[in-house]
Amino acid sequence: MSGPCSASVEAVRRLLRARAAAGRLEPDAGSATVELAAAIPLLVAVTLAMVGILGLARDQILAQGAAREAVREAAIGGGEARASAAARAALPAGRAARITVAATPPNRVRVSVALPVALPFGVQPVLVSATATAAREPGPPGPPPAATVGSPRPRSGQAVPPPAPGNP
Repeated sequence: MSGPCSASVEAVRRLLRARAAAGRLEPDAGSATVELAAAIPLLVAVTLAMVGILGLARDQILAQGAAREAVREAAIGGGEARASAAARAALPAGRAARITVAATPPNRVRVSVALPVALPFGVQPVLVSATATAAREPGPPGPPPAATVGSPRPRSGQAVPPPAPGNP
């Protein structure tokens, strides 16, 4: 192998041996550092996106819990104001929310809670919402029927006295 190519190959080999002797083994020895420096911003962006998604999931669970508490209050006859207050009590203090309480036939109540969620990177806020529906509970029992005059009604747990002799 003689000629101009073999001379240049031999020159490259001598250059590599000289670099190896000087402590520089490969011509691309710093490329891993450069690649890592380029990947770090991508890793930070992915981490921030994951934190944003976790925040979105947390707020969805908060909305579900608030809707459940509000529908429970409305189902037992608490009214719209008390149901709204129950939903706000289930949310962190000062948290903005849109709460809707509606009666649906037959004897049902539906509550919707919507929360705006801020996302990282300047993305427009997203609205997460949850809806809960429950049957209205029957009200408290009415007053007992009026007792007939002359025969006192025994209280619950009280024994009924036997009839008097000669009075069937």
